[in-house]
Order: sequence, then structure tokens, then C-alpha cells
Amino acid sequence: MKPFKLKNIIQNYSWGTTDFIPELLGLNDTGEHSAELWMGDHPRGASIALLDSEDIPLDQIKLEVYQDILGKDAERFGNNLPFLFKVLSAESPLSIQAHPTKEQAENGFLTENNKFVPLDAFNRNYKDNNHKPEIICALTTFTAMCGFKASNEIESNFIKLKSEVFKDYLQSDFDIKVENSIKSFFSTLMSLDTLKLKSLVKDALLWAGNDKSLEAKLVREFALLYDNDPGVLSPLFLNVYVLHPGEALYQGPGELHAYIKGTGIELMSNSDNVLRGGLTPKHVDVEELLKVLNFQSTGKKILFPKNILQGVSEYTTPSDEFILRYFKIAEKGTIEIKNRMSLEILLCTSGDAVLTYNTGSISISKGESILIPASLNSYIIKGSSEIYSAGIPQAQS
Repeated sequence: MKPFKLKNIIQNYSWGTTDFIPELLGLNDTGEHSAELWMGDHPRGASIALLDSEDIPLDQIKLEVYQDILGKDAERFGNNLPFLFKVLSAESPLSIQAHPTKEQAENGFLTENNKFVPLDAFNRNYKDNNHKPEIICALTTFTAMCGFKASNEIESNFIKLKSEVFKDYLQSDFDIKVENSIKSFFSTLMSLDTLKLKSLVKDALLWAGNDKSLEAKLVREFALLYDNDPGVLSPLFLNVYVLHPGEALYQGPGELHAYIKGTGIELMSNSDNVLRGGLTPKHVDVEELLKVLNFQSTGKKILFPKNILQGVSEYTTPSDEFILRYFKIAEKGTIEIKNRMSLEILLCTSGDAVLTYNTGSISISKGESILIPASLNSYIIKGSSEIYSAGIPQAQS
């Protein structure tokens, strides 16, 4: 089977930017919030395969064709893509959230099914039985929060607020042994009644109004959007990142995180399981969130790409379902990929190139994407361009 182009779905969420994705695709700026561009076979936004014979959504392709596309990974992943590939472009913050482990997702999905909770119910936590690790790689300056700060840093940040609520209800959580202090603090914070939370947020805003740090700036911005949401205080207890283009973050199971502003390439396991913890009007199940969270503070961890071939770099993560690569092809340059065994989706973010394979060639320009089936053993790319590749790691024997 030969490579083919994809026509992809734009998701118009309210937090999205209005310009980046339309500009990438060469579309007129309509003023709509273009938050995400999806590449994959997700039923809520499957890409259209532009085949010679017909244009057809990826999730409707015949099984025997899909097995050719996925190759040896077809049985492993149930004849579906194991990942969803995105461009994510945020003008305002996404909700603070975490994702379950595979086992937690399976148990949670079964439990809610047994309770006959509708899949589209407001209070549904588990939409499927899969986990949702993900990587975000900055295309522009990208602000995010991910993982808890060290317990002594969290305590120090809240002491600065000079808050009676913190002194009376939260500070004692830091007196217990270190491995439980963050969990105890977060659990108490999330269970504060409305008056106490309002008072704590007010104290945080008084502090933030006289502080020039990024954390203070974010507290002010979050308060304008979500008033007395506990997420307003999140910059004081979560690690804050400002990624430069090419830098990335990996969010494994249980990692509390939020994307705040900027555009990036996102690659994740194909799942909709999200447990929210603030900055959202959507359902927040504190009890379930506490079950899945990782409360260990591991410090800031920025992922940098590692060169694996001339012009090809790779972001190393523990995921068995996806791998992100970046191709930088200079003018008159060439990249040759050999001994392929797995599917790939390529997205061109700048320039023009031609992909040549054993029986033909296909062009790719800025904003275009190509699916390369697993059955294609090798290919060559020529032309000045930048391309991101989403693929499947080779299974460990």
C-alpha cells in the first residue's frame, strides 16, 4: 500500500487561538477559535484518507486495509491507531487535569458501566478503558504547569500569602512525613468550603498584586477567568514551565498538569479519560482524582530531542503506543528512513518536500499530513522543510 494524504478535523474549543492553525493550513482567518487539529482515527474527529479510489474517514476503512496500514501492530492495538496526533493552540488555559494508569482506566470504566452511567453524562470520569500518557512539544513559546513542586517550596509559597486560612487549615499538612504532605495538603485544599477558599484566593491576589513573578501573574490571570476556583492557586503548588520551540514535556499517568498558553505538537494515547482538578466549569471528582494522582515531587523535567540520524531527532518517552520525531531538512538535503516496520503520520510545519518510495512519490507542503503505512519498508524525503512524525515504537520482544 502506498502513502496517502489526510484531511484533518479542526476542533473549535473556546480556549483556542484564532490564527495559528488556519495560517498553518493556508485557510482564511474567520475569527473562530481553532484549538486543535486532529490527525488519527478518533471517532470524534477521524481524519479523511484521500485515497485514489475514494475519500473515506480513517475509522471507516475496511479491516483488511487497516491491517496493511498497521502491519504487525494491527493485532496488538485492536486494528486501531494507538495514538492521536495533534496541533494544540491555546489562547487561554485548559483545565488542570490528570490521567489514570491503564489498570485504573479499566477498573473505572467497568465500574461506571456497571452503574449504568451514560458515556456522555456530565459526571462520567472514564470514557474508555485506556490510559492517556501524552507529550507536548512547543512550536511557539508555550506556558504550562506540570507536577507538584517540592513540599517545602509549596509551604513557603503559601506562607507568603499571610493567610489565616492557610495557617489554620493547611499549614499543619506539612508537619507530617514528606511522602504524604503534598497529598494531605492538596486533599485539604480541594475540600475547603466556599468561604475559606474565597478568603484564601483573596489573600493570594493581594500577594500577587505586589509580586512580579510568573506565578503571581498566572494567579491574577486565573482569578479573572475562574474567580474562586482552587485552580487559581495552582501556580503556587505546581511546577510552572515556559517552553521554547523544540522543548517538550511528557505527562505520564497521575501527573497533574495544565496547558496555559501557546502552540505545540501534541501526541497521546488514544483515550478520552480526563480527571479534572480546577480551572474548569466541567465535572471535578475530587475523590477519584486523589486516587490517580502522583504526589511525588520530581522537579522540573524538560525533554530535549536526541539526534538519531542526520536531520532526524527523537523525543524519548516510556510510551509503548507513540513516538515523536522531528525532521529538519536543509535546502537540497535528503533524509532516508530504512527498515520501517510501523505506521507513521507526518505533518509538515514549514517548507515543501517530496517523499519518494519504491513505486512512486508524494509531495508534502506546510500544513499537509501524510499517512505512511507499515507495509512500506523505506522512504526518502527531499526538500527544505520541517516535519513532525508520529509513529509506533517497536514492540519489545
